[in-house]
Amino acid sequence: MKTPSLLDLAPEQQAVIDLPFHGSHVITGSPGAGKTVMAVYRAWALATAGREVTLFTRSNLLHQYLAQMAPDLTEALNVTTYHLWVRDFWRRRFRTDPPQLDEDGWIYDWSEMQRDCIRHRVGSTAHLVIDEGQKLPVGFYHLCHILGVGVTVCADENQRIGDDQSTLSEICQAVAAQAGPVVLRENRRNSREIALLASEFREEVRDGMTLPTRVGRTPTVLKVPSLRHLLTGVSLYFNAHPERSIGIICRSTHTVRDVQSELTHLGLAKHTQAYAYDDRYRNTMDFSAQPIRIVSTASMKGLEFDSVFVPDLDAYTEDPTSVDARLRLFGLCTRAREDLHFAHRGPQEPAILASIPESLLARHSG
Repeated sequence: MKTPSLLDLAPEQQAVIDLPFHGSHVITGSPGAGKTVMAVYRAWALATAGREVTLFTRSNLLHQYLAQMAPDLTEALNVTTYHLWVRDFWRRRFRTDPPQLDEDGWIYDWSEMQRDCIRHRVGSTAHLVIDEGQKLPVGFYHLCHILGVGVTVCADENQRIGDDQSTLSEICQAVAAQAGPVVLRENRRNSREIALLASEFREEVRDGMTLPTRVGRTPTVLKVPSLRHLLTGVSLYFNAHPERSIGIICRSTHTVRDVQSELTHLGLAKHTQAYAYDDRYRNTMDFSAQPIRIVSTASMKGLEFDSVFVPDLDAYTEDPTSVDARLRLFGLCTRAREDLHFAHRGPQEPAILASIPESLLARHSG
């Protein structure tokens, strides 16, 4: 984790910290613009001013990342997840679980919750700082407005917005934001080469983006005979670059477990951490260390690594022109700061990369 100091913040980032402490505000920007960092600093600024503030996101892994990002900033904050906050709030006010629309308890009945809060005149003076706010339903933001809860929402629309998620305009309208979204325009994460490759999967990003000035290596795609062959190379890379954070991003949790098992056989058991939400042996990560971290695409949002390896590109068999497929590749690319390596098995390169110019992607056989 590389958290900039207050003195290192750019003027557009400082403007987020300086937003009024009352009311609701929305911050947006493409991956790499520093939204997660600004969420932490915004929550810290509010807490320092004496506000009752909670910092949260929907993803459990990103929640862990936020809580560990800057201990000197976050130790004074309540850092939690969206579901934990909703359930705790409701139980404290109504002594019961929030009304739900599904048996598993993940979908709330926002209309009933809003009526209950109006009927019982429930309110709150809290301020919520929310990272990846586009992943939350618009009913939640309407409830915040009814309660009088101020929110600072960091959101990114560079992904598919499903039925249980919210667009920027929906969030701004629901919370009665004092102004339009504050836009963070500069990509502070990726090298120029990685940003150029990522833009191939998002035309609207390419049309209006400012390229990073920092240059690096051209991303690569490797044809490998086996997963072990690739991970032997990752092991050598890890030993040669102990100062770098390495992320291996897999399509499925099954592959996450396979990769961890192979790295264990290669003698790297003490230097790997794997995350799978539904696995009690793999549901936490220590972000203060510099191991090889293995995650799935479902858990990658908000995270970043110096070097990223995608070991199973041949698993991306969907229509390469579909929005979901291109957004997934866009997200994969933007996780990497310095190096990006795709790998596939079989003689034919997956179609999702077939149209990428040679100048943006170096091809090699392992």
